[in-house]
Amino acid sequence: MNHTNVTTITLMLALATGCSPAGDSQGDTAGAGHIVPKTQGFTDAPDPGMFVVGISHLNVVVEDVEYATQFYRRTLGFEQAYNERGIMDYPDVTRESFARDAGFLDGKVDVHIRFLKHPGAGIYLELMTYRYPKGASNIVYRNTNDMGGIRHVALEVSDAEKVFDYLQGQPGVRMINESPDYRPEELTPVKIKFFYWLDPWGVQWEMEEGRPIGEARGIVG
Repeated sequence: MNHTNVTTITLMLALATGCSPAGDSQGDTAGAGHIVPKTQGFTDAPDPGMFVVGISHLNVVVEDVEYATQFYRRTLGFEQAYNERGIMDYPDVTRESFARDAGFLDGKVDVHIRFLKHPGAGIYLELMTYRYPKGASNIVYRNTNDMGGIRHVALEVSDAEKVFDYLQGQPGVRMINESPDYRPEELTPVKIKFFYWLDPWGVQWEMEEGRPIGEARGIVG
Protein backbone atom coordinates (compact mmCIF):
# COMPACT_ATOMS: atom_id res chain seq x y z
CA MET A 1 0.00 0.00 0.00
CA ASN A 2 1.23 3.49 -0.82
CA HIS A 3 1.11 5.35 2.48
CA THR A 4 1.86 8.72 0.86
CA ASN A 5 -1.42 8.95 -0.99
CA VAL A 6 -3.30 11.76 0.74
CA THR A 7 -2.11 14.98 2.32
CA THR A 8 -2.91 18.38 3.66
CA ILE A 9 -1.77 20.33 6.65
CA THR A 10 -3.46 23.22 8.36
CA LEU A 11 -2.12 25.00 11.40
CA MET A 12 -5.20 25.86 13.48
CA LEU A 13 -5.14 28.59 16.12
CA ALA A 14 -8.37 28.04 18.02
CA LEU A 15 -10.10 28.30 21.37
CA ALA A 16 -9.79 25.11 23.39
CA THR A 17 -13.35 23.80 23.50
CA GLY A 18 -12.71 20.36 25.02
CA CYS A 19 -15.40 18.84 22.77
CA SER A 20 -15.11 15.45 21.20
CA PRO A 21 -15.95 15.20 17.48
CA ALA A 22 -17.63 11.89 18.18
CA GLY A 23 -20.77 12.99 20.03
CA ASP A 24 -22.55 15.25 22.50
CA SER A 25 -21.97 12.91 25.44
CA GLN A 26 -18.27 13.89 25.45
CA GLY A 27 -18.75 17.65 25.22
CA ASP A 28 -17.72 18.56 28.77
CA THR A 29 -14.61 20.47 29.80
CA ALA A 30 -11.40 18.43 29.37
CA GLY A 31 -8.08 18.30 31.15
CA ALA A 32 -6.67 20.56 33.84
CA GLY A 33 -7.21 23.80 31.95
CA HIS A 34 -10.19 26.11 31.67
CA ILE A 35 -12.48 27.35 28.96
CA VAL A 36 -11.92 31.03 28.15
CA PRO A 37 -14.97 33.30 28.57
CA LYS A 38 -16.71 33.97 25.26
CA THR A 39 -16.47 37.71 25.95
CA GLN A 40 -12.65 37.69 25.94
CA GLY A 41 -11.46 39.91 23.12
CA PHE A 42 -14.98 41.13 22.37
CA THR A 43 -15.78 43.50 25.25
CA ASP A 44 -15.25 46.45 22.88
CA ALA A 45 -13.90 46.20 19.32
CA PRO A 46 -12.73 42.69 18.34
CA ASP A 47 -9.14 42.18 19.55
CA PRO A 48 -7.30 39.21 17.99
CA GLY A 49 -4.50 39.66 20.51
CA MET A 50 -7.05 38.61 23.14
CA PHE A 51 -9.49 36.25 21.41
CA VAL A 52 -6.70 34.01 20.07
CA VAL A 53 -5.72 32.29 23.31
CA GLY A 54 -3.41 29.43 22.36
CA ILE A 55 -2.34 26.94 19.75
CA SER A 56 -4.73 24.01 19.43
CA HIS A 57 -3.18 21.45 17.08
CA LEU A 58 -1.59 20.64 13.73
CA ASN A 59 -3.80 18.68 11.34
CA VAL A 60 -2.44 16.14 8.86
CA VAL A 61 -4.76 14.23 6.52
CA VAL A 62 -3.32 10.77 5.81
CA GLU A 63 -4.35 7.58 4.05
CA ASP A 64 -3.70 5.35 7.06
CA VAL A 65 -3.95 6.63 10.66
CA GLU A 66 -2.13 3.58 12.06
CA TYR A 67 0.86 4.01 9.74
CA ALA A 68 0.99 7.77 10.43
CA THR A 69 0.85 7.13 14.18
CA GLN A 70 3.83 4.81 13.98
CA PHE A 71 5.74 7.23 11.72
CA TYR A 72 5.34 10.23 14.01
CA ARG A 73 6.12 8.10 17.07
CA ARG A 74 9.28 6.74 15.49
CA THR A 75 10.61 9.97 13.99
CA LEU A 76 9.49 12.63 16.48
CA GLY A 77 8.35 10.82 19.62
CA PHE A 78 4.64 11.67 19.46
CA GLU A 79 2.40 9.55 21.70
CA GLN A 80 -1.30 8.75 21.79
CA ALA A 81 -3.11 11.70 23.39
CA TYR A 82 -5.52 11.32 26.29
CA ASN A 83 -7.81 13.64 28.20
CA GLU A 84 -9.95 13.14 31.31
CA ARG A 85 -12.47 11.16 29.22
CA GLY A 86 -9.83 8.75 27.99
CA ILE A 87 -8.13 8.09 24.68
CA MET A 88 -8.44 10.81 22.04
CA ASP A 89 -9.12 8.38 19.21
CA TYR A 90 -12.40 8.66 17.27
CA PRO A 91 -12.56 6.01 14.51
CA ASP A 92 -16.07 6.64 13.17
CA VAL A 93 -16.98 10.33 13.12
CA THR A 94 -20.15 10.77 11.05
CA ARG A 95 -21.71 13.65 12.95
CA GLU A 96 -23.63 16.07 10.72
CA SER A 97 -22.58 19.15 12.69
CA PHE A 98 -18.91 18.14 12.32
CA ALA A 99 -19.39 17.79 8.55
CA ARG A 100 -20.96 21.24 8.28
CA ASP A 101 -18.25 22.85 10.45
CA ALA A 102 -15.68 21.27 8.11
CA GLY A 103 -17.39 22.84 5.09
CA PHE A 104 -19.44 19.85 3.93
CA LEU A 105 -22.85 21.48 4.12
CA ASP A 106 -24.73 18.35 3.08
CA GLY A 107 -23.88 17.00 6.56
CA LYS A 108 -22.22 13.86 5.22
CA VAL A 109 -18.83 12.76 6.51
CA ASP A 110 -17.05 9.59 7.62
CA VAL A 111 -13.63 10.17 9.12
CA HIS A 112 -11.21 8.56 11.57
CA ILE A 113 -9.64 11.16 13.87
CA ARG A 114 -6.75 10.48 16.24
CA PHE A 115 -4.88 12.99 18.38
CA LEU A 116 -1.20 12.53 19.23
CA LYS A 117 0.74 14.63 21.74
CA HIS A 118 4.44 15.27 22.05
CA PRO A 119 5.57 14.60 25.64
CA GLY A 120 8.23 17.32 25.59
CA ALA A 121 6.92 20.05 23.29
CA GLY A 122 3.29 19.61 24.37
CA ILE A 123 2.07 20.08 20.78
CA TYR A 124 -0.86 18.05 19.46
CA LEU A 125 -1.14 16.37 16.05
CA GLU A 126 -4.59 15.63 14.71
CA LEU A 127 -4.45 12.77 12.20
CA MET A 128 -7.45 12.32 9.90
CA THR A 129 -8.36 9.63 7.40
CA TYR A 130 -11.40 10.61 5.34
CA ARG A 131 -13.42 7.65 4.14
CA TYR A 132 -16.04 10.14 2.89
CA PRO A 133 -15.84 12.52 1.17
CA LYS A 134 -12.58 11.68 -0.55
CA GLY A 135 -10.20 14.57 -1.25
CA ALA A 136 -7.23 15.08 -3.55
CA SER A 137 -4.57 12.39 -3.24
CA ASN A 138 -1.52 14.06 -4.80
CA ILE A 139 1.40 14.75 -2.47
CA VAL A 140 3.16 18.07 -3.09
CA TYR A 141 6.72 18.32 -1.79
CA ARG A 142 7.49 22.03 -1.73
CA ASN A 143 10.82 23.80 -1.58
CA THR A 144 11.95 26.02 1.28
CA ASN A 145 11.24 29.21 -0.69
CA ASP A 146 7.89 28.26 -2.29
CA MET A 147 4.92 30.49 -1.53
CA GLY A 148 1.53 29.18 -0.45
CA GLY A 149 0.46 27.87 2.95
CA ILE A 150 2.58 27.44 6.04
CA ARG A 151 6.00 26.46 4.77
CA HIS A 152 7.29 24.54 7.78
CA VAL A 153 6.61 23.54 11.38
CA ALA A 154 9.60 24.28 13.61
CA LEU A 155 10.55 22.18 16.63
CA GLU A 156 13.36 23.11 19.02
CA VAL A 157 15.83 20.25 19.59
CA SER A 158 18.81 19.66 21.85
CA ASP A 159 21.41 18.79 19.17
CA ALA A 160 20.59 19.51 15.53
CA GLU A 161 23.43 17.44 14.11
CA LYS A 162 22.57 14.31 16.11
CA VAL A 163 18.88 14.71 15.21
CA PHE A 164 19.86 15.11 11.55
CA ASP A 165 21.82 11.85 11.62
CA TYR A 166 18.94 10.07 13.34
CA LEU A 167 16.25 11.28 10.94
CA GLN A 168 18.40 10.67 7.88
CA GLY A 169 18.24 6.95 8.70
CA GLN A 170 14.47 6.85 9.19
CA PRO A 171 12.22 5.35 6.47
CA GLY A 172 9.88 7.91 4.94
CA VAL A 173 12.08 10.93 5.76
CA ARG A 174 13.35 13.19 2.96
CA MET A 175 15.81 15.98 3.65
CA ILE A 176 14.93 19.25 1.92
CA ASN A 177 18.13 18.80 -0.08
CA GLU A 178 19.28 15.22 -0.57
CA SER A 179 22.86 16.17 -1.42
CA PRO A 180 25.49 14.62 0.90
CA ASP A 181 26.76 18.18 1.42
CA TYR A 182 23.53 19.20 3.18
CA ARG A 183 23.95 19.35 6.95
CA PRO A 184 23.04 21.83 9.72
CA GLU A 185 25.66 24.47 10.45
CA GLU A 186 25.92 27.24 13.01
CA LEU A 187 24.61 30.67 12.01
CA THR A 188 27.78 32.48 13.07
CA PRO A 189 27.91 34.67 15.13
CA VAL A 190 24.50 33.47 16.37
CA LYS A 191 24.72 30.02 17.96
CA ILE A 192 21.68 28.59 16.18
CA LYS A 193 21.60 25.59 13.84
CA PHE A 194 18.68 24.20 11.84
CA PHE A 195 17.69 21.95 8.96
CA TYR A 196 14.52 21.11 7.04
CA TRP A 197 13.00 17.73 6.21
CA LEU A 198 9.80 16.39 4.64
CA ASP A 199 7.53 13.64 5.90
CA PRO A 200 5.51 11.24 3.68
CA TRP A 201 2.52 13.63 3.60
CA GLY A 202 4.43 16.65 2.36
CA VAL A 203 4.70 18.37 5.75
CA GLN A 204 7.94 20.31 6.01
CA TRP A 205 9.55 20.26 9.46
CA GLU A 206 12.36 22.42 10.81
CA MET A 207 14.59 21.08 13.56
CA GLU A 208 16.28 24.00 15.28
CA GLU A 209 18.89 24.20 18.03
CA GLY A 210 19.94 27.17 20.12
CA ARG A 211 16.89 29.26 21.09
CA PRO A 212 15.81 29.65 24.73
CA ILE A 213 12.79 27.56 25.72
CA GLY A 214 9.88 29.04 27.67
CA GLU A 215 6.49 27.64 28.58
CA ALA A 216 4.16 27.22 25.60
CA ARG A 217 0.44 27.81 25.98
CA GLY A 218 -1.92 25.37 24.36
CA ILE A 219 -4.79 22.96 24.88
CA VAL A 220 -4.71 20.25 27.54
CA GLY A 221 -7.16 17.80 26.03
